Amino acid sequence: MIFPYIFSASEEQIVLDDAHVPGEDAKDAFDEKVAESIKESIKKSRRSWKIHHESSMWARAAGLSDDELTSFSRDDLVQIRNGQASYGHVIFGKLRLPAVNDKLGEGYVHVRIHHEGVSGWKLHAIHHLTASFDEDGHPHSWRAIHPDSYPLEFFEYHSELHEAPQRSSHR
Repeated sequence: MIFPYIFSASEEQIVLDDAHVPGEDAKDAFDEKVAESIKESIKKSRRSWKIHHESSMWARAAGLSDDELTSFSRDDLVQIRNGQASYGHVIFGKLRLPAVNDKLGEGYVHVRIHHEGVSGWKLHAIHHLTASFDEDGHPHSWRAIHPDSYPLEFFEYHSELHEAPQRSSHR
């Protein structure tokens, strides 16, 4: 059996509408099953980046337990963008993390879900930003929790389906 979520449509293949406040249909897409998947993916990513990669990826959650960090509900979905891919409907969402409110303001994760026909909605990815690359192409800035000012735009993936890049052994 081929699973559609293994394949990822590129930015050129998905035309997204403008960012807007989600309606009830979008909030319904973020049902208990999808919300639980997002929560588990956040926890797994946080552990993975802390142990194997770069702990600053989840730095804005320092001092919070996993349960505190993931204490969001469907009402914390504050913005979405919709699109169509060859494998179905795609929603990019900006999800507020109520426990994160620091010098940068409220914290948000950006998620990507898609509809798998009879299987319903499924988490595709959580956006992890790597930036400030040196001349060798190595990043020096990592962020999974974004400020409100960070725009909701197309992103590929980093989720439980796709592992984050391993650290180089030449550090």
